[in-house]
Amino acid sequence: MKTPALKTLIAVNMLLLCVNAFAQNNIRYVKAETLTLIGKAKKTDSCFQRIDSAEAAPMPMAVRSLAKQSAGIAVLFETNSTTIRAKWKLSGEVYLSNMTPIAHSGLDLYCFRNNKWQYVNVGKPAKGIDQEQRIIENMDNSTKQFMIYLPLYNSINDLQIGVEENAIIKSPAHAAVDTTLRVVVYGSSIVQGASASRPGMAYPAILQRRTGYDVINLGFSGNAKMEKELAEYLATVPADCYVLDCIPNPSPEEINERSYPFIKLLCGKKPNTPIILVETVFRENGNWDQKVGQRITRQNEEIRKTYNRLIKEGVKNIYYIETTKLIGNDHEATVDGVHLSDLGFTRIADALLPLIEQAMKKHK
Repeated sequence: MKTPALKTLIAVNMLLLCVNAFAQNNIRYVKAETLTLIGKAKKTDSCFQRIDSAEAAPMPMAVRSLAKQSAGIAVLFETNSTTIRAKWKLSGEVYLSNMTPIAHSGLDLYCFRNNKWQYVNVGKPAKGIDQEQRIIENMDNSTKQFMIYLPLYNSINDLQIGVEENAIIKSPAHAAVDTTLRVVVYGSSIVQGASASRPGMAYPAILQRRTGYDVINLGFSGNAKMEKELAEYLATVPADCYVLDCIPNPSPEEINERSYPFIKLLCGKKPNTPIILVETVFRENGNWDQKVGQRITRQNEEIRKTYNRLIKEGVKNIYYIETTKLIGNDHEATVDGVHLSDLGFTRIADALLPLIEQAMKKHK
């Protein structure tokens, strides 16, 4: 026999379910691809992957797989809705011990407010591949520009943005990210975003918000090894500046063998586009594991040799930044001794920003 208290509790729960159902029914969903996509190198056969399958075909298998992940891709839109929801379909479930589910499979929403990008909230993935989240509600109904970052270490098969039934949602009339000014970043898992707490905290995304440039994330976790095929692809990507942060992955021997022809090929095809070479960050465990420490030292020695050789040959549009300037010296900038925390990503963005601005200004 149901007690009066139990009856009341059931009635309240039923009412809440009805209210929630009504709220969801009052939401209109728009496909993200009908809005403004940024952070993409070029058009692709699937709009939420980073490299077109045909162009990726000559690349190593691991790069082809990672290129399907949506790191750095974001959607720009304007709306006067007081609520923003999202539906997204993941290609699979992911577990990464050094990353949050929000970072590898979630969404990250920003709003352009007072002439700068301000964090709003995240879409938290649940179990399974079909996701639906209310990201923010109870906003005022003024028209605002938003940017939503896609997952760093998963692939998206579908993304829809939900707003109130009678609200407007459209591509921005005046986008706060200038897609005619492009910085292309090629690199390792650190570029891709391990181990940011959320997609917008990978350093290419931080640089994008600070500069207003369209920053393209071509980070391929564990597989940025300067193969010729990647240099040939990069040379076809429209860019006003290249950042090569690809020293963490190749061995010192591979850097010695590949870095010079890789950069020469890129310079030959894009002689007026500046290139910024970034040494590998020094792994914290390398302070204790002598083998790791020696490898990192040798990696940076080899890329510096290549840089000095290029300078001696008269290459003008090349810049260089040392490991000591990247993430500080208090040993507090990583999650696992290798991959960066939000603090580490903020510091590397701080270090690269003036160099990017210098290169962009000089070569416009």
